[in-house]
Formats: sequence, structure tokens, C-alpha cells
Amino acid sequence: MRYFLAILFCVFLTTCGIRKTQSEFDKIIIDGNLNSALFNSTDSILNPLTIKIENGYDGLIDSTSYAVNSNAIVNKDSLRLMRFVELKQIDADTLELNIYETNPAYSQNLIIKIVDKQFKSDFNYLMSGPPIDPKVKRIKQELIVKSIPKQKGEIIFGQFYFKGICESDCNGEIEIKGDFKAELE
Repeated sequence: MRYFLAILFCVFLTTCGIRKTQSEFDKIIIDGNLNSALFNSTDSILNPLTIKIENGYDGLIDSTSYAVNSNAIVNKDSLRLMRFVELKQIDADTLELNIYETNPAYSQNLIIKIVDKQFKSDFNYLMSGPPIDPKVKRIKQELIVKSIPKQKGEIIFGQFYFKGICESDCNGEIEIKGDFKAELE
């Protein structure tokens, strides 16, 4: 009997020392009263890659106006805005929200996968200049939405926070926060 209790005690101590691995997914906060000036805004901008020249625009095929659907900012740097959003249905219970922008300095994407009432976010970016392949590890994430759209044409309104740390090909921390709105395509 003592032998059995000793083994049981050792097993207990061993399992207490093992840390449970944290899931990549966090719970979405649903707040029907969430509000932002962006939610009612109809602001638009020209494609950030469009350059105005003396006789009009630079001739890019895509010199059109785009709706501003996000006010996301990376590391409080005005050159690192992300103003465009796409929301797609991946399968029956999965949505993919892409908050992004490409301009002459950066190409940035914050991808948020929503599964049921949980989510995970990943951030990737490229800079002008020599090619890099930055790896950003997520440290903290938060997503607050008014509601989760179920059908094509419904709109999601939300607020997010992402904090990560560079693991390779970049330096320091990455902090992104902002509001967004998007229609389910």
C-alpha cells in the first residue's frame, strides 16, 4: 500500500510540474453597445500605391477610391496604418477577417480567424528594400465585436488588440490596435 501511495504521490508531483499548453484561440468578447466613429464613417481614399502626377494620376489600372474600413495602426506609427478590411466565410463555422494595407513603405496583414466564438490572430508584413521574412510571435490578442455575422451581406463591427514579438528578421515588439467594419462576402 505504501508503495502504491508513493507512486501516486510521484505521479501527482510530476503532473503538477507540467505546464498546460495554451490554446492559440481566445474567447471573443461580444458587446452590442460597442461604438466607434469609424462604424458610421463613409470615408474613402485613393489606392495608396497611386501617385498623382501633373496630368492626372500615374496610369495605374487601380487608381480608384477605396472605403476606409479600419483605423488600425502598428506601433503608433502613422506610416503603418491598415485601413482596408475583407471578411470571408471559410467553412460553416469559420470566418477569416483580413485587416491590411499595402503602400510604398509596407505591405501589412493582420489575419483574424473566427471559429464559433473564439479567434486567433497572426500578423505578417514586408518592407520596401532588401527582402525579409519576419516572424512575429503573438503574445496577446483581444477581439470585441457587436455580433458575429452568419450570412452573406451582414456586417461585423469590432475592435481589436494584437501584441507580438519579433522572433526573426525583425526587432522588438509589434503592437496593433484599432476598430474595423466589414461586410461578409
